[in-house]
This record gives sequence, structure tokens and C-alpha cells, in this order.
Amino acid sequence: MDKSRRTTIQDIAKFVNVSIGTVDRVIHNRGNVSPDKKKKILEAIKILNFNPNFLASTLALGKQRHICSLLPHPDSTNSFWQLPKKGVKQTAAEYKDFGITYTAFDYDLKEESSFVEKSLAVLDANPDGVILAPLFRKESELFIKKLEEKQIPYIFIDSFIPDQKDLSYIGPDLKGGGYVAAKLMSSILSPNDDILIVNLIKSVENSNLNVIEKGFREFFNDSNINSKREIKSITIPSLEERDINVELTKYYLKNPETKGVFVTNSKASLIAKYHVLHELSVKMIGFDLLEDNIKEMKDGNIDYLISQRPFFQGSMAVKALFHYFIYKKIPSKLQLVPLDIIIKETVDYYMDFKEPTVGNFLSKN
Repeated sequence: MDKSRRTTIQDIAKFVNVSIGTVDRVIHNRGNVSPDKKKKILEAIKILNFNPNFLASTLALGKQRHICSLLPHPDSTNSFWQLPKKGVKQTAAEYKDFGITYTAFDYDLKEESSFVEKSLAVLDANPDGVILAPLFRKESELFIKKLEEKQIPYIFIDSFIPDQKDLSYIGPDLKGGGYVAAKLMSSILSPNDDILIVNLIKSVENSNLNVIEKGFREFFNDSNINSKREIKSITIPSLEERDINVELTKYYLKNPETKGVFVTNSKASLIAKYHVLHELSVKMIGFDLLEDNIKEMKDGNIDYLISQRPFFQGSMAVKALFHYFIYKKIPSKLQLVPLDIIIKETVDYYMDFKEPTVGNFLSKN
């Protein structure tokens, strides 16, 4: 630990491997804590030279900090967004005793007007900080301008808009994710096998998917493999099974030799189901451990899933705002989450692994 900075309650929690709520109960001598845990926490306080009076004096000001999130609504066709929202909600709840309150605002990915409506509701709530997924770029820029006018700090997760005054971006390296997917694809195909890139979008995610596709193509441009392979891409502006089947049928009638498919977002299961239905032997790579993706992977229809740790993104955004509020600590401008490569044989181990929470990770920096 850096001895030049002040020890925080999160440091104690990490050191003892308990939640910050448990440490708080020991510090304030309230609630039920086992004698063994209490002893370890008190020892950690001495070892790490923690000053409870600093935290007490900060919280004694009695000010609550209200965090609002503005994220896509996690409907049945876009369950990815349940995960970052869960990370925000769970971590905010762990900070409840430290004056953190939280309100979620969800917008419809199909309607720009929904984003505008919810962004106005966020402004009316007058939050102390905002966690934002800026998938509607034009509308997000207008919202950001109003946040800055009101001096409300904000953090981007999952995607970002460059050259803004955000506190931080917490999310994947989009281009790097595409590059990694291409490297994986090259390892399971012959040099001359053709590849299809599928962009499944409604209307707003295209700019992000373009960056991912650029990274995918860049790998093959950078590699010195002597290949006659073709890499084609299609964009399907729908998540309806009928529309997907029509577009894929058109493609495969013209390109029956395609051997690999890369889906640039979390909807790989929709393409895998088409391949099964039409008995196509195609290698597949996609993103994120959603229930449908996991099922198709276990059934042998998806070869690799790349996890972008969406829960972790939401959790870390709350952590960054908390440290900014309480300790006046400005987070790193760019916080790229690790990309986890998952295969059929390891998916269960990964799902059983608990993502880092406030108690065991928040004092990383």
C-alpha cells in the first residue's frame, strides 16, 4: 500500500476480507460481528494506522450524496444491461451507511426521445453524480453540457464520447476487444476460411460496433498470414428472429463457404440458433456471459465468449464517485476493464467466481 495516502475503511475491509459494513459496525460498536472478525478488524486498524476520526468527521457533516444512473433499459432482448445496473445498485447499497443514495433511470434503446425524457428527469433529481452509458451520441452531448453547467460530475461506462469533461471512463477497450476476437478466430480457422462479422443493432450502438469491427479487421491486416480469406460484414437493424433469419439466409445463399462468424455485441446466441436450425457448421465468437449465450456455448454452438465485466463496470463507477465525494480523489480518466476469454470447459468456473465487491476490491487505488 502507498504509505503517502490516508488509509480508508475500504483498505481495512480488503485487508480482512470482509464488507465495509462489517468494518463500520466494529468502528461504531454496533450490530452483531463475530468475536474473531472483530479481533481481526481491530488488528488491521492498528497495522494499517487507520484513523476512524477522519471518516467520522467527514460523515458528521451529515450530507447525503445522491447518485443517478442513466442506462439502457434491460429488457428481455437486451439483458446485458441488467449486469452493470446490478453492479451500480449493489455497490451503492453497500455505501448506504456512508450517505450514498441511488436512483436508476432507464431509457429505451429504440427511442431517442426516451433518452431525452429520462435525462431531463435526472437533471430534475439534482444528483451529486451521474453514471452514464452514452449510446445516443447527439442527445448525450446535450445532456453532458447541462450536467457541466450544473457542475455535476459524471462517469461513462461501457462506451464513451471522446474529448469530454467526464471524471472517468470505466469500460472495455472496444477496438482491443475486436482485435482479441480476431486473434481467437484465426486460431480456430484455416488460413483461407472466410469470415462474417455480424452487427446486430437497433439504431444507436453502431458507432461502438464500428470500432469493434475495425479492431477485428486490424488484426488480420497486421498479421503476415498469406491468405485468400474474405472478411465480410452485415448489419441487421433488428433483434427479431424473423428479420435475422431473412438477412442471414440472404447472406449464406451468396456465401455458403463462410466458416467463421463474429458477433460484435452480446447477441451471439441469436446467430447460433440460426446455425443450429439450418445445420451449419460455423465457428462462432461473441461477447458477454448472458444466459442465452452460455446455453449456446454449452451446447457447442459458440466457441468463445469475451466477457467485458459489465457488473464490475457499474460497481467501479460507484466506487469512483464515492472516493471523489468523500476523499476528493479524482479517478483515472481511463479505466479499461480486463477482457476475459471464456470457453465451454471453463464457463461454469467463471460463473461461480464472485466478482469483486466493495469489501474486497474498492481500495485498489
